[in-house]
Amino acid sequence: MSTFRFWSGVLIALGSLCPRSSPCGISTHIEIGHRALEFLHLQDRTVNYKELLLEHQDAYQAGTVFPDAFYPRICERGQFREVSESTHWTPFLNASIHYIRENYPLPWDKDTEKLVAFLFGITSHMVADVSWHSLGIEQGFLRTMGAIDFLGSYSEAHSAGDFGGDVLSQFEFNFNYLSRHWYVPVEDLLEIYKKLYGQAVITKNAIVDCSYLQFLEMYGEMLAVSKLYPTYSRKSPFLVEQFQEYFLGGLDDMAFWSTNIYRLTSFMLKNGTSNCNLPENPLFIACGSQQNNTHGSKVQKNDFHRNVTVALTKDIGKNINYTKRGVLFSVDSWTMDSLSFMYQSLERSIQEMFTGSSQPLKHVSSPSASYYLSFSYTRLGWAMASADLNQDGHGDLVMGAPGYSCPGHVHVGRVYLIYGSDLGLPLVDLDLDKEAHGILEGFQPSGRFGSAVAVLDFNKDGVPDLAVGAPSVGSEKLTYTGAVYIYFGSKQGRLSSSPNITISCPDTYCNLGWTLLAADVNGDSEPDLVIGSPFAPGGGKQKGIVAAFYSGSSHSDKEELKVEAADWMVRGEEDFAWLGYSLHGVSVNNRTLLLAGSPTWKNASSLGQFFHTRDEKQSPGRVSGYFPPNCQSWFTISGDKAMGKLGTSLSSGHVMMNGTRKQVLLVGAPTQDVVAKIAFLTTTLHQGGSTRMYELPPDLQPSLLSTFSGDRRFSRFGGVLHLSDLDNDGLDEIIMAAPLRITDVTTGLMGGEDGRVYVYNGKQVTLGDMTGKCKSWVAPCPEEKAQYVLISPEVSSRFGSSMITVRSKKKNHLVIAAGKSSLGARLSGALHIYSLGQD
Repeated sequence: MSTFRFWSGVLIALGSLCPRSSPCGISTHIEIGHRALEFLHLQDRTVNYKELLLEHQDAYQAGTVFPDAFYPRICERGQFREVSESTHWTPFLNASIHYIRENYPLPWDKDTEKLVAFLFGITSHMVADVSWHSLGIEQGFLRTMGAIDFLGSYSEAHSAGDFGGDVLSQFEFNFNYLSRHWYVPVEDLLEIYKKLYGQAVITKNAIVDCSYLQFLEMYGEMLAVSKLYPTYSRKSPFLVEQFQEYFLGGLDDMAFWSTNIYRLTSFMLKNGTSNCNLPENPLFIACGSQQNNTHGSKVQKNDFHRNVTVALTKDIGKNINYTKRGVLFSVDSWTMDSLSFMYQSLERSIQEMFTGSSQPLKHVSSPSASYYLSFSYTRLGWAMASADLNQDGHGDLVMGAPGYSCPGHVHVGRVYLIYGSDLGLPLVDLDLDKEAHGILEGFQPSGRFGSAVAVLDFNKDGVPDLAVGAPSVGSEKLTYTGAVYIYFGSKQGRLSSSPNITISCPDTYCNLGWTLLAADVNGDSEPDLVIGSPFAPGGGKQKGIVAAFYSGSSHSDKEELKVEAADWMVRGEEDFAWLGYSLHGVSVNNRTLLLAGSPTWKNASSLGQFFHTRDEKQSPGRVSGYFPPNCQSWFTISGDKAMGKLGTSLSSGHVMMNGTRKQVLLVGAPTQDVVAKIAFLTTTLHQGGSTRMYELPPDLQPSLLSTFSGDRRFSRFGGVLHLSDLDNDGLDEIIMAAPLRITDVTTGLMGGEDGRVYVYNGKQVTLGDMTGKCKSWVAPCPEEKAQYVLISPEVSSRFGSSMITVRSKKKNHLVIAAGKSSLGARLSGALHIYSLGQD
């Protein structure tokens, strides 16, 4: 009977705390706290805070979610909502600091260490909520999500995003680090609230019961909430694509700000608050020399909770143990073994039913080699380039890892170099931190150095140089202006160890260096540097800019350039259009055609800035083609499907069609819905993804030749495109990735975002729908006409997140990034090397 009551409590709590229209954030906040701790380096003579937090995970994890404990109506009929609200802001932290300093001098006993760990968890929640909810700042995660996916509605984005973040966290991440115990310092909290309010404002039972509801909610989320992935993925492509990486309020950014508040909290615990500026918004706290006059504003969270009152199950004593100053919640296991076994068995059965026991011959499931890193969250392969850097006649590989961190230096980023030989790239598994031929490291806090890379001879001295984007430079000041660094090459084949030229942007949220391209812009037959900044203001909000700096011998060492002095520049036409999200250059009739994608363009300019209608198509996307130095687009290609995001990816090359060699342009719309047929039934594959192939005739508008479509919901087929001659026949193979493709046909009930890459021979391209005319009873069939299908060697790794070809005299190697691979460390990313079409 007690077991039944316990499960009743779990289901009641999850159903009441997380209705469809209310936020939760339990899993998300715990994940943020876990990431923040990974590279924390914080100790003084008396306290090693990282060791303290690792020892007291029960208190730390409980603290990361505690501020939201009293919002729901199920918690004491919502009468303590104001207590939850006050727990999100600086006065609560101030009261806690003074309480600890007044009552518990160093050295601390174990109960006080737990209180401190709990407080650190709370501070992580504080700063994460500010950037996630855009509290007192602009363009935080949910506000941008509203602009991109919900016709500007913050409230709709809020109701979808908070719980959707938990759904995505449970779907994408392994929570095997979760503590089986949660500790809440109840007696200390009662005193802190008395200090904050000047009187008793909450009861001990309320703190225990409402905190325990959060504990039950976490149990419920671990059991089944990931199965809601299809629902929330369909609601918001932005949530799925930007959840970890978005510059202001993505997981990585919130983890960075958590480490900042930890440093400030430790300073105040040691020195008091007299030398600190303590505005109400915790994101703007500053101590010592870091103080400034930017206070921000306090904006109430205004959470949305359904009016549901449910009696809390009382017979849960065996899961609660009281200590002298707190309470400990316990669970034997966060997952039911029987439930996990059921899911795994069902997944195996479905896969065998639809795919059979053997793989088609065209499937390539094992790479020739893999490159990886031993640090978590590095995003290895987020950007790649291939060029002969050391001038030995063989292609080399440049790899960006913008999430690279080391203790005390979060998301500084790195770039790794691997030099090729006669036989191409080294075909052995490599830990790049130990075996890369060259490493460049960023030097700005959370600058995300390595987000973009490009190789060109910028100073025209006859040797190649390397340009590296660091779009989050300025993050510690909340400016996110970004920077591009150029490292000069030498005749000895080595790059400078420090930047020779720095290009900067004065605008807040400019994110300069988000994309880079080497292309001849001024017509001198030598590549120039093109910079895309899709989040740059551009005269509004996230209109985006594309700027070009001409290469020339006048560029000198230690030169500082400003983006407003660029030799060529264009700006997006409407807010949140993201011009420059993708860049591509191609020679057409001896002129460079420069292409810039605006995947979130929606033609809102004709409706007026503040006018939206429900008939308006959100994010159909657009591609603009320019012939510099003209700043007027020569042509535009616009999407016609809502949420299609045409222009997310671009590539070009030469293929054979009906016996005629044609120059073609590929444009991806990876979140476009796809109409699918199963026998005589028609269904819609939401965000299955589609790619258009256009002919590029000289001086004429591109003409549509063919289309390709994905075969799974949410797979983002065409999210990454690449054309390259793999078999040296003078024609390019068409290489398309579906990086979020889920192997199982239920798309989200089982499995994860494995990813898949399709290679189509350049001789076998046909007009019309390339993937719609199928021999099987299922269409589209992107595998049927593919020459090779590269299968992800690792589950849930987003295989195909970027691609590049590295050429040598004897071998051409295709390099595929798996952006969420855990091959070397948790979610660090990996690169897989393939030799295709060669003896």
